[in-house]
Amino acid sequence: MLKKKSAPTNSNTGLGENIDKAGLKTLLAKSRVNLNDIISTSSAPQFIINQDHKIVYWNRALEELSNITADNILGTNKQWKVFYNTRRPCMADFIVNGRLEDIPKWYGTEDGSKFMLKYQGTSESKGLGNSCEAVAFFPRMGKKGKWLHFTAMAIKDFKGDVIGAVQSFEDVTKEIKLQKQLLETLEEKEVLLKEIQHRIKSDLQIIRAMIHFQSYYIDHDPSLELFKEIQNHVNSMTRIHDKLYRSKDLTNINMENFIKSLVIDLFRIHGVDNNRVNVGVNAKVMLNINTAIPCGLMINELVTSSIRRNLQSTSSEDNEGESFREMDKITIKIIPQGESFLMTVYDNAPVLLESFNLQDKTLSMWFVNKLAAQLGGLVDLKQDNGTLFNITFREMKFEEEF
Repeated sequence: MLKKKSAPTNSNTGLGENIDKAGLKTLLAKSRVNLNDIISTSSAPQFIINQDHKIVYWNRALEELSNITADNILGTNKQWKVFYNTRRPCMADFIVNGRLEDIPKWYGTEDGSKFMLKYQGTSESKGLGNSCEAVAFFPRMGKKGKWLHFTAMAIKDFKGDVIGAVQSFEDVTKEIKLQKQLLETLEEKEVLLKEIQHRIKSDLQIIRAMIHFQSYYIDHDPSLELFKEIQNHVNSMTRIHDKLYRSKDLTNINMENFIKSLVIDLFRIHGVDNNRVNVGVNAKVMLNINTAIPCGLMINELVTSSIRRNLQSTSSEDNEGESFREMDKITIKIIPQGESFLMTVYDNAPVLLESFNLQDKTLSMWFVNKLAAQLGGLVDLKQDNGTLFNITFREMKFEEEF
């Protein structure tokens, strides 16, 4: 039986009675590395075994961690009793046996906890062989068990043969618990976000259904057109929310990929052959979901307006069977400018007499101005050889939203 410790048996050097003097002396004589340098300077819990798997060193820090005194374990091969319920090899034993391939069989899953394992080479010139590292949970240690990060390294003689091994430990219980808490918090936020997404989508679908239902009772053409326009806006909001919330990382959305996908969707919805339009997208920025949604909705409004104006123009020119001319162009850019961003949306569709301006009271322009204001932005419109919108905005941080 291993006895609980009563009092430290170490000298000020950290060696003293914690050493099987005869066993360690033999190991020191054969070793290529100065073991005194290792054991006298290390403050980590540590033990050393010889080629017969007998413990020749058990330091004070390991006494504190294991609650086992050195004089009750030195000279034995019972290092396993400190960590496990049944006899089994420790990592240092695998090093001495030279059977590293067996390590994954033992460090798989135990007591419901997954073991993390990695191998790391060390310099042969230091007299130490390959090392192995792992992180594991030990339920026998402490009142509620401990997570330990442990490393085992071979001790070699002058011929390069393994004559022992040193195993060190670090208590990482606090770090593992913190990681677990962070993961649980992240999972909770992801669940909450999915619930919010589902709620928004459901609410938008209800609004869309109500608008569609009410439109049956309207005979006045302008009012009916307004209802249809509102319904289109709601459809756009639903589509953009759904597209963005499918992103893997809601804090870093690739805006260039998102914009290209959005424009293709708009062409499909309006029956436009995208091969007839020269679309340029330059938006090599990553934005969070709170900023990407208003940006996406603004781009949706402005590109939709461009498509409609072009369709009006081609229909007035009596180009039957053609929705866009070959040289039609739409360019969308988002460029960082210090702490802000500049978004430009340009098209070369003819500027019609009834074309909008910033003071228009149309739903489309009202929507764009409101969305820009949401991001602390300003909208500038130029109409000469086409239509150019310049919108400056800043990224909305999550803490500003919640």
